[in-house]
Amino acid sequence: MSSYACRICHSSDYELVLDYGSVVPADAFLLSSKAIENEQRLPLTLVICKECRHLQTREVLDPAMLFSEYVWETGIPASIHRYCQEFADAVLVRAGNPEMPSIFEIASNDGTMLKEFKSRGSEVLGVDPASNIAQKANAAGIPTRVDFFGEEVAGEVLAQHGEWDIVVARNVLAHVADLHGLIAGLGLLLGPQGTAVIEVPHLLNMYHELQYDQVFHEHIGYHSLDSIIRLCAMHELAVFDVEHIWIHGGTVRAYVTHAAGGRSPTPAVTEMLAEEQSAGILGLEVWQQFGDRAKTQKRLLRAELSSLRESGKMVVGYGASAKGQSMIQFCELDEGLVAYVADKSTMKIGTLAPGSHIPIVSPEKMRSDPVDVVVVFAWNFAREILEQEQQMRERGVRFLHPIPEPHYL
Repeated sequence: MSSYACRICHSSDYELVLDYGSVVPADAFLLSSKAIENEQRLPLTLVICKECRHLQTREVLDPAMLFSEYVWETGIPASIHRYCQEFADAVLVRAGNPEMPSIFEIASNDGTMLKEFKSRGSEVLGVDPASNIAQKANAAGIPTRVDFFGEEVAGEVLAQHGEWDIVVARNVLAHVADLHGLIAGLGLLLGPQGTAVIEVPHLLNMYHELQYDQVFHEHIGYHSLDSIIRLCAMHELAVFDVEHIWIHGGTVRAYVTHAAGGRSPTPAVTEMLAEEQSAGILGLEVWQQFGDRAKTQKRLLRAELSSLRESGKMVVGYGASAKGQSMIQFCELDEGLVAYVADKSTMKIGTLAPGSHIPIVSPEKMRSDPVDVVVVFAWNFAREILEQEQQMRERGVRFLHPIPEPHYL
């Protein structure tokens, strides 16, 4: 674990926002109860840089430990496929590139997004460090290099394939310690008139909706449009347009080009920056409040689950995502409060959750059991889950949304 320095401005001056305690990495699912004895608990603290106001974890773990074998697959939620179509439509409109632009994706996972572009006739290439997931992408016909993306890898890709019309970096900035290496590599691969697309969960949603479960050892940085613009400017890149989209609980989609291209920013850029400024998320005070609100949510959620248990109700969870594991560990939940967590991922079913050791089961088990309440840990897919589990709702099962305060849907 390295010592702290801000990943954008390199300052070592920070203020504590929230201490998560010593927790097990959120994707370290256990194959058996015997594995519990070797479980490793590590500190996790959320801090804000006093110099540039970038919100980040103080700790950075070895990325090879976290990402070389990975348990998140982009293509599992059904709504992701709708999102991929919307993404491709929006990007192609703004790119102003040839009819069938070439697409390079950083951290391309199982190739779900590139598959959408390939179906439209584009040449595609992805890079991802998870060999197990990249193998699935290659098997599905999406060429994927197994590697951590940075300036050196970008240079090798450039030598082999040349520049790219569109470079995509979705949900990767949050995972990367060497932000400057990633952005420099992105700029290297981007053609002179090319368009890069950066997506990150929006700091504004994280603050308003108390999404403290976005914080875990894999997610080490939390971005505003302000932080993206400043980071890009350090590498002679400029944001020319931005959208706020629904995916992952509220996401910033920033469209980036070479600053030398002189493309003027749209009014949407100015408007979002003003919104961030007026909400106070670029200051220190609101993040002190954020930490206090998280502690209150923990108390309220534990109280509600304890009350349900005492009245003999069967409570289970839905969604064994890293977010869910972050909340479960922060709130110190166990099998006594949540009997098990249902999830669609075949890589997780039959395992035990990290830290809490709550069993992970298939949704079929949840549907057949006499469940009274389902805690929606995968709250960012709450609408999809409610639609899927309509029969459970019709028989009186209640669905509990845990943030910003526990409430029933």
